[in-house]
Amino acid sequence: MSLLHHWEHEFDKVKVRLHGLVTRLEMSWQKLVNELEPEEFEAIVKLLQRGHDQAQYVIKHGELPDDEPAVPWELAHGLSILKIGNPSPLPQTVAELPTQVLKDGTLLGCRKWELLDLLWSEALLKWIENLRHHATFATNPALVKMDSDVVLAIAGDWGTGPFDSHAPAVAVANQMQLAEADFTIHLGDVYYAGTHSQEDVDMAGWPQGKQGSFTLNSNHEMYSGAHGYFKELAKRFPVQQGTSYFALYNDDWLVVGLDTAYASDAMNLYMDGTLNTQQIEWMKTLPKRKKLMVLSHHQGFDISGHNKTALYQPVCDALGREPDYWYWGHLHNGICYAPQGGLHARCAGHGAIPYGTTSELNGHVRVLWSETQLAGDEAYPLRVLNGYVKVQLKGEEIVETFYGEDGSVRWSSQ
Repeated sequence: MSLLHHWEHEFDKVKVRLHGLVTRLEMSWQKLVNELEPEEFEAIVKLLQRGHDQAQYVIKHGELPDDEPAVPWELAHGLSILKIGNPSPLPQTVAELPTQVLKDGTLLGCRKWELLDLLWSEALLKWIENLRHHATFATNPALVKMDSDVVLAIAGDWGTGPFDSHAPAVAVANQMQLAEADFTIHLGDVYYAGTHSQEDVDMAGWPQGKQGSFTLNSNHEMYSGAHGYFKELAKRFPVQQGTSYFALYNDDWLVVGLDTAYASDAMNLYMDGTLNTQQIEWMKTLPKRKKLMVLSHHQGFDISGHNKTALYQPVCDALGREPDYWYWGHLHNGICYAPQGGLHARCAGHGAIPYGTTSELNGHVRVLWSETQLAGDEAYPLRVLNGYVKVQLKGEEIVETFYGEDGSVRWSSQ
């Protein structure tokens, strides 16, 4: 079967699944409309319009406009699906829009996981259904003592499945198993919308650490109001005590895992990291150690490492200082940044989602490494290697190694 025929077959399967989604989306939209104030309704329609216009612009010009902030691509098909206005149609098939790589590494196309994949509409559906219905925020965070010699295996944006295939998530999980980590940590994002069934299926193959595993909340988990996320904690991540933030410590290190999604702005689809009061007060009580590491879904820098995000300073203020190391996901890239001040920042959001070479980072002085090696994937010829990062702590020392899904060392601090 040719690749084109393969994707045509996949599109036919998507249409069947999408029919049910569209029906539910229309019903949920009507229910929400009845609950909304007029200004809220106008704001959502404006968001959907911006999502549609953004897609049209990028298809025509090849990149995002410089003078307007991006909106989540989950909104792109919203106007059409909800039959709001008379929007011009967007491409829906590989034949209509061959895949191209944007400068941030995202894949513009219509195949599974690409920016115009119709099934991202499930995220829009769950966002609408849960806009005012969030799970209760738990406040019993785990404080776990580590050995002085400990191995962490960290991957972000990994929750894609399926595990009866050769999907990148499977290959990355297999490599993580080889690390024989004491703790494995998922930096968040279970797709498409962090529902209970998706958490149950997509996290089924998560490699467990010898002493425990943790998973962070994220924008995709919040689309379902974090209901599926908190249920998954109880089932598969018992060490986490049902709470979306935690800390690990020994005599030398404090490792702090944060929920940067729960308090994020729902009207921006939880895209920007934020801390709530409960976490800030808890962070101030944590034991002080010479070495400090932060784990979060949302990033502390923009993709180039040039500008700090709104999350950066609140994290530093709550902890009383700048972290020595900070690992985040959210951006579907593998990136090591050059030290800035005392901070070594890393993006490990390349756990499973297909992405391409991030050309805007080429030659950038603040980037030590970003993934550029093609994965040799016939289904996604432009995809580069997915992977994870292994972190070894021994006393005050740290060794970081980014591994590709093929087992190759992609970057190491040694």
